[in-house]
Amino acid sequence: MILASYQSKIFTFLLRLIDKKNFLQRQLRSGRFDRFDCPVPPASLFGRIEKHQLYARNVFTLQPARATGSRTHILYLHGGAYVQSFTLPHWYFLSGLLKGTGAGITAPDYPLAPQHTYREAFAMVESLYKQLISVHDPSSLVLMGDSAGGGFALALAQKMKNDHMPMPGRIILLSPWLDIALENPAIKALDNKDPFLGRESLRQAGKLYAGGTSPDHYLLSPINGPLKDLGSITVFAGSHEILSADTRKLKAMAESIGADLDYYEYADMIHGWILLHFPESQQAKQQIIDLILKMEDRNQK
Repeated sequence: MILASYQSKIFTFLLRLIDKKNFLQRQLRSGRFDRFDCPVPPASLFGRIEKHQLYARNVFTLQPARATGSRTHILYLHGGAYVQSFTLPHWYFLSGLLKGTGAGITAPDYPLAPQHTYREAFAMVESLYKQLISVHDPSSLVLMGDSAGGGFALALAQKMKNDHMPMPGRIILLSPWLDIALENPAIKALDNKDPFLGRESLRQAGKLYAGGTSPDHYLLSPINGPLKDLGSITVFAGSHEILSADTRKLKAMAESIGADLDYYEYADMIHGWILLHFPESQQAKQQIIDLILKMEDRNQK
């Protein structure tokens, strides 16, 4: 059995020490969600940054300093419980992907609750997806997201499939939030292990994002949406995060219908681990880079 790195153990201890689990609850009480936001990518991390607006929200296109010849493009949807924007770890993670793959990245700052609901978020990102597949071969597009953004990415793919739009070449979900109601009974056993996320505060954030729509709707909880014929899906999760109850369920559902889904669960990892700098994080990032490079090679042939 592979033991968790000492770096991850120390970080987990510190999260418990500062009561990170109840941080979102404190934000919900105060109504302030931007304390740790970093909505603009630091120029030092990327070769070129282009910005435009869509639905009055910023969309960033991140490119290497020099052209790499890569045909692959990544659409990345950030996490943050649908109430928070990008944070600095997101940009460091995307910088690593850019350097490792040479692929361009589009990163939208999509509408967030409580000012907006999923309706506005989908209107923007669906429009952006259609723009991207008009410029890039859909088979060269990677749809990726972490946490809430991972759930968003899967729901977007499901909607595009239902609307008979071309599917991306690969979908990569990082600790995705797949059910905003968090009704899976297995979550209870994981709640004590997860020092990062609290079940009740997540539910409250989900209700704000839903705006009165049933949380069972697949655009909010893609665990309830179709999995067949979405293309290649890769899921990364940590065994000590409450969201892994539903990533395991997704894996079982995919296996039962023969959907193309690869699943990697890292032992003892907490929510958000893949955006950090643990040895386990570096290993998973390299797996993602290798997946994207393999897709690039296949499309070049």
